[in-house]
Amino acid sequence: MPVTWEIRDQILVIIIVGYGGEEPRAVLLEAIASPQFRPGMSVLFDVRLSTDNSTSDELRSRAQWLSTLQAEGISSRCAIVVGPKAYQYGLARMAAAHVEFQGMTLEIFQDIYEAKRWLSNTAGQDRLVTD
Repeated sequence: MPVTWEIRDQILVIIIVGYGGEEPRAVLLEAIASPQFRPGMSVLFDVRLSTDNSTSDELRSRAQWLSTLQAEGISSRCAIVVGPKAYQYGLARMAAAHVEFQGMTLEIFQDIYEAKRWLSNTAGQDRLVTD
């Protein structure tokens, strides 16, 4: 399975290996439905081993969808860990821009421990969502 999830240190980690396509959506929904998930958890996307090469339109659609999951309890702060390939960083920058337009924050890291530290240090700092 190219996309898996686990909860580490109160952070929901989505791991994408190879081509994930649309599978991360299904896996993220599965994780949120799990009894292990707690409202306010941040999401860390580990794409170091991903081979996805998404278009800007695909990233925009994913960002819009991701922002709707705040109503399901995910934090407005997310992190993405990229590998050494330049295209991964470029895609992550594009994704971060699209996520920002949705009122969320996506920080980019090359070290998973730094990403987890950043998410842990910002836990509980989300804006209150009101109708």
